[in-house]
Amino acid sequence: MSIYKKNESIYRNEAVDNAKTDSKGVEVTVIMPTYNCLEYLPKAVESVLSQNATLELIVIDDCSTDGSDEWLHQKSQQDARLKVIKGEHRGVSAARNLAIKEARGHWVAFLDADDYWYADKLEDQLAQLKKHPSCILSFTEYDHFGEKGEYLGTCFDFWPRFQKRVKAEGSVVCLSGEQKTSIYEENIIGTSTVVVQTSYLQAVEGFDETLFSASDWDLWLKISLLGDVLVHKKSTTNYLVRSNSISRNAERRIASVERILDRYRGDMETLNPECCAPAYARLYIAKAEAYQHQSGHYLSALNHYIKACSGLPTKRNFWALLSHFVKGAIHQR
Repeated sequence: MSIYKKNESIYRNEAVDNAKTDSKGVEVTVIMPTYNCLEYLPKAVESVLSQNATLELIVIDDCSTDGSDEWLHQKSQQDARLKVIKGEHRGVSAARNLAIKEARGHWVAFLDADDYWYADKLEDQLAQLKKHPSCILSFTEYDHFGEKGEYLGTCFDFWPRFQKRVKAEGSVVCLSGEQKTSIYEENIIGTSTVVVQTSYLQAVEGFDETLFSASDWDLWLKISLLGDVLVHKKSTTNYLVRSNSISRNAERRIASVERILDRYRGDMETLNPECCAPAYARLYIAKAEAYQHQSGHYLSALNHYIKACSGLPTKRNFWALLSHFVKGAIHQR
C-alpha cells in the first residue's frame, strides 16, 4: 500500500480542518508565478481580474530582472485584489507553494504568467463544481499557440485515448473510481486550467519541490486519490508553447516522469489494473526518443519502441517504431 493511500484519512481530516478556517468573502485564490515574463504578464493579470468571481490574485515574482516588479507594484496600487509576493528563485513549485500557504479562497486556481484565460472561465468552472460536490479538482480543455501567435491545436486532441474516453459524455465529465486513472495514463491536465479545493491542496502540502519536472502532474494524481475530478471539454485558456520551455530538458524530465509513475503505481493499479501498461508506454516512447538522438544507442531506442508498442499498440507508436527501424537500416548501408 502506498504512503498516500495509508495517509488518505489524515489528508481528509486535515482538509476538513483547513476548510473550517476558510476566509469569508474570497471564493477563489488565483496563483500566478512569474519570472521575466513582462511581455506577457499584463495580459495574464487582466484575464484574471476581469473574471466574474470574487477572487484574490497572488503573483509570485521569482526575482525577475525585466521590470516585472515595478509593473506589479503599480498594478497592485490600482487593484487591491492583487497581492505580490517576492519569491526566492527556487523554481516554479517553490513559488506556487509560497502562495498556497497564503491562499484565503475556498478554491485555488492556477495561471502561468505567459498564458491567459478566456472570459467566464472561472464562473463556468465554479458553477459546475457546485453541481458536483464530490469533485475537489477541475480542469479544462485549452488551446496551444506558438510564440508568433500560430494556432497549434488543442490539448485533448493530442491525447486520442483520453478524448475517446470522454467523447460520449456531455460538455462536463466527472471522473470517479477507475475513470480517474486516465490522468495517470496520460498527463492531460494543463495547470493553467486547474481549480482545486484549497483545504485539500494545503493538506497535502502543495507541490513536490524535489521533482525537476511534472510536479503539477504529481500533485493532481495525489489529490485525485482523495476525491473526484471534473473535466470541462470547453477550451478556457490560451497556452503559450515556448521554445525555451523547461519541459524540453528531456533527460531530467524523463527521470521525473518515471519517479511519479512508480510513486502512484500501486494506487492506480488498485483502481484499474489495466492502466499501467499505457502509462509506462509513454515513458518508453520518451526514453526511445532520447536514445534515438544519442550516438551508439540505436538498439536501446529500438527496444524501448518495442516495449511501448507492447504496452500501447497504437498507430502512432507503431509508426515511430517503423520509422526508427527504417532509419537504422538505411544507416547500416
